[in-house]
Amino acid sequence: MNKVVSLSGFQCPVGSLAIHHLHGMVEVFADDGWLRGVLYEHHEELSLAGEADDVVFAENIEMREAWVHVRELTEASLAKDIESLRKRGQLLFNTVD
Repeated sequence: MNKVVSLSGFQCPVGSLAIHHLHGMVEVFADDGWLRGVLYEHHEELSLAGEADDVVFAENIEMREAWVHVRELTEASLAKDIESLRKRGQLLFNTVD
């Protein structure tokens, strides 16, 4: 009576947020064994040719999908990540009293 437990479902479950080395912050929307379907934002700068003078910057942001191995993902803990950035001085914000 050997029972094999697959650990693939415990890492980065569907609905969780994770960090990918190429795509940045991603949302896991599907899983298939060790693969995870992720949604990420893709930013593309747009040309300003022919735009009005008051337009300083333009970009197109679209959501894209990709399938990646679960080992390429690090589960995101937003509270811990924000605190870590704040301690390193990379996140500056003012609190309202």
